[in-house]
Amino acid sequence: MHSSLLVLLAVFSVAAACPGLFGMGGGGGCGCAPPPPPSCGCGRKKRSLPEKPSTPEFFGIAANDNDTMCNTPELKKIILENMHSTTTDSSKAINAALEKRQLQRFVVVCSENPFVYTIRADTAYCGAAKNEHNCHAFAM
Repeated sequence: MHSSLLVLLAVFSVAAACPGLFGMGGGGGCGCAPPPPPSCGCGRKKRSLPEKPSTPEFFGIAANDNDTMCNTPELKKIILENMHSTTTDSSKAINAALEKRQLQRFVVVCSENPFVYTIRADTAYCGAAKNEHNCHAFAM
C-alpha cells in the first residue's frame, strides 16, 4: 500500500511538471519541452549575410601590358644583348645565356604582343623590348 502511494505520487508529480507528457494541458503529447521564448513583437530576424570576401593580400608587382619592369639590371643587359629578330630565337638565346652564367633558374617568355603578368616582389625578373617584340625572364 505504501509503495502504491509512492508510485501514484511520483506519476502525479511528473504529470504536473510536464503536462504534455500524458496528453494533458494541451501540449499535444510532445513530451516535456521548454516553453517557447516570449514574443517580442518584432518577428523573425533574418540572418545577416557575410561581408563580401576581400581580395587576398598581394605582395608582388603587377605590370600592365606596356610595362617592361625590371628589378635586376644585369638581367636586363643579358636580355637586350640576346634578343634576335624572332621571338623563338630571342627566347633560346636568352635562356642559353642565363644557363651559361648559372645565375638562377629562369623562365623566359618572348612575345610579339605585350602581356600582363604578376610576380612576387622578391623574385628576380626583367623585361625588355627590341626588334618588334618583348622578352621577359622570371627567376624560378
